[in-house]
Amino acid sequence: MPKQVDHEERRAAIVSALWKLAGERGLDRVSLRDTARAAGMSLGQLQHYFATREDMLVSAMDFISERVTERVTARVAALDERTPEAILRMCVAEMLPLDDRKRQGSRINISFYVEALDNERLLAHSRQGSTKLLDFFEHQLREARDRREIPADRDPRREGMLIMSVVDGLTSYYHLGLHTAEEALAMATHHLDTLFGAAHETKR
Repeated sequence: MPKQVDHEERRAAIVSALWKLAGERGLDRVSLRDTARAAGMSLGQLQHYFATREDMLVSAMDFISERVTERVTARVAALDERTPEAILRMCVAEMLPLDDRKRQGSRINISFYVEALDNERLLAHSRQGSTKLLDFFEHQLREARDRREIPADRDPRREGMLIMSVVDGLTSYYHLGLHTAEEALAMATHHLDTLFGAAHETKR
């Protein structure tokens, strides 16, 4: 009997090959043919799953987003205290380039955003993903405000956007060599210390 093809396994193999190549040479220098070769299949086999490079990129970002969500969900479940502050601190540490896996992921994300600037479909996809993260941060900060862990006059959505901007900026400047990963974490932690510490200051 002919061997049954596991289509999800094939998709995962393609995405893994794309991710590896992108980490080695940059996303803009990875083609469908390169990815097919790295995944151990023909170009025709790859195009059975992804007709265009754009399709492949969107699927790859979705795949990685799902893995990150699974990892963050597991880490939240393992927290001793699942407070908004603890969850936000964990998320910030997960987003920063603190190990080889995260450094590679952040480099590829930057490459993806650069491509998205000239591609409306990729741009819409990036915007959608960023909005979901912002919604999650806003929810945590709204709960923190209700618990009086941050000042009552802080706007949860604006503060969520600030946290995302701090992390993205620190990540970009890490790759430019302006600071170490450990310094990036210290600065992001200081931002959260200031935000959550401000509630204590207003109570004095």
